[in-house]
Amino acid sequence: EDLLDPVPLTTFSEASVFSTPDRILQQVRGIYSAVKSGSFYGGRFLVYHDIRGEEFLNETTNGVTGFSTWTHTIVSSTGEVNSLWNAAYYAINSANLFIDGLEQNRAVLNNETLANNYIAEARLLRALCYHSLLSLYARPFADGNGSKLGVPLRLLPEKGAANNDLARSTVAEVYTQILADLNYAEQNLPASYATPYLNTTRAHRNTAIALKTRVYLEMGRYQDVITEANKIVPAAAPFKAASGVA
Repeated sequence: EDLLDPVPLTTFSEASVFSTPDRILQQVRGIYSAVKSGSFYGGRFLVYHDIRGEEFLNETTNGVTGFSTWTHTIVSSTGEVNSLWNAAYYAINSANLFIDGLEQNRAVLNNETLANNYIAEARLLRALCYHSLLSLYARPFADGNGSKLGVPLRLLPEKGAANNDLARSTVAEVYTQILADLNYAEQNLPASYATPYLNTTRAHRNTAIALKTRVYLEMGRYQDVITEANKIVPAAAPFKAASGVA
C-alpha cells in the first residue's frame, strides 16, 4: 500500500523545503529564476522600457508588440500589465516566503554567515523587483518628493488571498524599503564567490552598491550616488573595482 502514495522526488511540501542545506540553496536559485521569467526580466520588462523611448516607432499597432505601452494607454485589464505584474509579485512573494522560512530554520544551515548571505540575495532581488515596478507604474520620485502613490508594498509571505486588498504605499515608502533591502544586502553579501560562474549569476556586494547608485540617481540624491559609486570605482585610472567583483 505504500506504493499508492509515493513521496515525489522533484517537488517538496511546505514542511520539508527547509529540511536540508541543498533544498535551501535550491530555493535561493528559485528566486533568481522567478525574476528571470519571460514576463519580467527574462524579456517583457526590458521590451516595455525600450518601446517607451521616444525614438521607437510601433508600425503594426499590434497589442502583442506592446502597443498599449508604446502609447502610454495601458490599463489594469491589459495583458501587458497583468503578465508583468503577476511575474514581479510572484518573485517578490518567493523572496518573502524564503526569508520567513529561513529565519525559522537557520539551524539547518548551522552557518549564520551563509544564512545572512542567502537572505541578502533574497532582499536584493526583492528590491530589484520593487525598483522595476516603480519605474513602470508610479510617478517619478521628483514629482512630489515621493508623495505620490507607488505600488502595494508586500513584505510578508502570502499563502492565501487574505491580503489581496493591500493598499498602495507611497513612492517614498517603497524607495525606503528598497534602500533598506540594499543596505542589508551590501552588509551581508560576499565580496565575491569561488568561481567566475557564480560571480556572474549570483548577487555579490558590488551588485548591491551598483544598484543603489541607480536608485539614488532616480531619487535625485546625487551626492549619495557619488558616495556609493566611490565604493566601487576609484578616483584614478583604471577605474575598476579595487575589491570584490569588477
